Amino acid sequence: MDEIRYESWKEERDLILEYNQVTLDDVKTVNILKTGIDNMTRAQAVVKVMKMIEGGGVHHIIPLNPYKIMRFKSNNDLMLISNKADLHLASGAGIEWAANMLRTPLKERIPLLSFIMDIIRIAEIKDYTVFLVGGKPETAEKAFSNIKKSFPDIRIVGRHGGYFTEEREKSVIEAIRKSEANIVLVGMGFPKEDKWIYTIKNEFKNAIFIGVGGSIDVISGEIKKAPAYFMENGLDWFYRIITRPWRIGRLLRVKLFFVLTVCKRMFS
Repeated sequence: MDEIRYESWKEERDLILEYNQVTLDDVKTVNILKTGIDNMTRAQAVVKVMKMIEGGGVHHIIPLNPYKIMRFKSNNDLMLISNKADLHLASGAGIEWAANMLRTPLKERIPLLSFIMDIIRIAEIKDYTVFLVGGKPETAEKAFSNIKKSFPDIRIVGRHGGYFTEEREKSVIEAIRKSEANIVLVGMGFPKEDKWIYTIKNEFKNAIFIGVGGSIDVISGEIKKAPAYFMENGLDWFYRIITRPWRIGRLLRVKLFFVLTVCKRMFS
C-alpha cells in the first residue's frame, strides 16, 4: 500500500499562489485523428478544474489515449459523447507522439494518476468535496483509506463500487446528488464510464465528472502500478496489456492509431 502514497503534500510550497499565477489564455485545441485535445500543462488542467467548480455547472472530463481515440473514431455514439465533453486531456504517451508527428506539439503530457492526485491535493486545500465510484465495494473502501493516509483533511463525501444493477443505479445517482460533491471520480473502465457520465450528467446542477479508468483500483492497491520505466515513458498502458493478455485487442487498435497518424503526416 505504501507505494501508492502521494508524499509531495509535505513539500513547503504555496500551491494556491502557484496556481493563481497560471493563465489559460494560451490554451488551444490540437486535433488528432478528428478528436480535439486541449493543449495545456498539468497545472493549467488543475486550474481549469478549479475554474469549472467556481463557475458552477456540470462538466465531463475525458483523459485520452490512442485506444480511446480509435474507439471514438469508429463509433458515432462514442464520438458524440466525446464531442459533448468539456475537457480532453492528453494522458497517453501515444497522444504526445502523434501531436509531434502531426507538427502540433503538446505543451505537456498529463499522466492520469498524477492528475488525479493533483486534483485531490488541491481539493484538500480548497475544501472541495470528492465522490468515488468504481471497482468492487472493498476496492472503493481501500482507495478511500489510502487517499486519507496522504490527504487527511480531504473531504470524500461518498464512495461506491462501480458494479451495480439498474435498480441500484438510481440510489447511487441519488447518493452523489445528495452529497453535492464538487468532483466525481468515475472508474468503471472505458467506454462504460463515459457512457454513464453522459447519461446521468443532466440530473446534476454542479459537478465535475472525470473518467478515471482503473485508477481507483491502482490507488486501492488492488492493481499494481506499472514499473517506473513504463510510467516515466507513458507506457503504463502497454504494461497492462502484457500483464493481462486478454486485452490484446486493444494493442491492435493502438497499432492502427500509429499507422493512421503516419499516413496523415505523409499525405498532409
